[in-house]
Amino acid sequence: MKQSKIDFFFSELDHEFQKPAEVIITGAACAALMGYVRPSADIDFEIRLKGSRRSSQDKVLLEHAVEQSSKKTSLATNYSEDISHWSMIDYLDYRKKAKPYKTFGRLRVKLMAPEHWTIGKMGRFLALDILDMRKVIQKMWLEPDALIKTWAKAFRLSPLSLAKGQFRDHVLYFLRNYGKAVWGRGFDSQSAIQNFHRYAKIRTTVK
Repeated sequence: MKQSKIDFFFSELDHEFQKPAEVIITGAACAALMGYVRPSADIDFEIRLKGSRRSSQDKVLLEHAVEQSSKKTSLATNYSEDISHWSMIDYLDYRKKAKPYKTFGRLRVKLMAPEHWTIGKMGRFLALDILDMRKVIQKMWLEPDALIKTWAKAFRLSPLSLAKGQFRDHVLYFLRNYGKAVWGRGFDSQSAIQNFHRYAKIRTTVK
C-alpha cells in the first residue's frame, strides 16, 4: 500500500465528513507508513470526533463518508471509535503514545506507536502477522527488552481469557523461534523468556 493512496483516502474522508476528528491508523497501512510496504487493499483505523459526544446522526454521516471515500480510493476499511475493543488483549496507552502523521483539513491523523502496533499482531499471530512484526521491529529498531516489557504489561493488564493465554504462548514462541532472526545472533532467547515471565509476573516451576 502506497503512502499516496493512504493520504488520498483521508483527504477524501475529510471532504466527505467535514467534522473535526482524530484518527489513529493501525494494521498494514500503519506498517506501510513506518517503512514496511506489502500488498494490501484495506485500511484499519480509529476515528473519534473532537468535542461533544457523537450523535446518532454523526454516526450515519461517518458511515456514509467512509463508504464514499472507500469507493473513490478502492480501499476496504475497518474502523471503530475505540479500536481497543478489537482485542481481548489490553492496548495500554495507545492513544497517548500515537505518533503524529499529517493533518487533512479537519482530520488530525496519527500512527499507532510501533510497540503498541505489535500487540494486535502478537494476539492474532497468523503467518503474515509474524512476518509483519519481524519486518517492522527491524525497520523501527525496536529494542528487545523494551518490547518484551510492553508485551508483558499488555498481558498483565488484560482480563482473564483464552486469548490471554494464547497471547502469552505467542510471545514465548516468537522469542524462542524468531528472536535471533530479528535481533541478531547475540539474542538470548532463554533470558528473554525469563524476563517476560518476570515482567508479566508469571510464576514458573523450575524442574
